Amino acid sequence: MLRNRVLVIDDDPDFRELVALSLDGWGLQCLQVADCAEALPLLERERDGLRAVLCDYFMPGLSPSVCAKAILSRVDPAVRVVLVSAAVDVSELAAELGLTRFLAKPFDLDQLHDAVLGPREPSA
Repeated sequence: MLRNRVLVIDDDPDFRELVALSLDGWGLQCLQVADCAEALPLLERERDGLRAVLCDYFMPGLSPSVCAKAILSRVDPAVRVVLVSAAVDVSELAAELGLTRFLAKPFDLDQLHDAVLGPREPSA
């Protein structure tokens, strides 16, 4: 199965839409939810098609640690799970959650691309 879906978990609809527009330009399908509880059934259903999960740190509902554990337990190890936050210490927050990938808001499109798809090949 083609892994061409990215799940964006963020309570900011404008942020989700901006990411969706970027992903669409790279041939990826964006699934959008406002909180972690809403994401859990999608993770089960879309497991084989997921390339990445982008998850905000500060959202209503489940605590960040419970959310991260639930995501990690439901996705294939090949899926990139990326913490996204405007917090000053986003790298520390990611480490506390057991995540190795993170994006500090605001970020540019190259950083989003690298987080979701990996670094671009240098042009010759």
